[in-house]
Amino acid sequence: MAIRALPALSGLISLLALAGCGDPSGDYPALLPTDRLLAEPSIPGHAGIAATSPDQVVSDLTSAGAALSVSQSQVTAADVTDDAALAARAEALRAKAAALSAETPACPDPTSADC
Repeated sequence: MAIRALPALSGLISLLALAGCGDPSGDYPALLPTDRLLAEPSIPGHAGIAATSPDQVVSDLTSAGAALSVSQSQVTAADVTDDAALAARAEALRAKAAALSAETPACPDPTSADC
């Protein structure tokens, strides 16, 4: 009698598995409405100046570039590099790296193969 119930039971299990494959939210996939997809792009609010007066944008960029070149021309190569200080710093870093590479890390489990 158990052998006769096996096909019915497997059919019931298959139907229950297929019942879980439905989409409870409705249409799949949710499509973007055509009027939103084909709408003209909007210009952001901060771009209004460029749309109304491009000459203003050009003059703003020119003055910003001039201010940047003035601030960069005040910095000299001597301000940026000091060969003796850089060499000393590089040597200190090399010494620290050598000291760190010579140390062996503490092993939390001495029986481990990693130690």
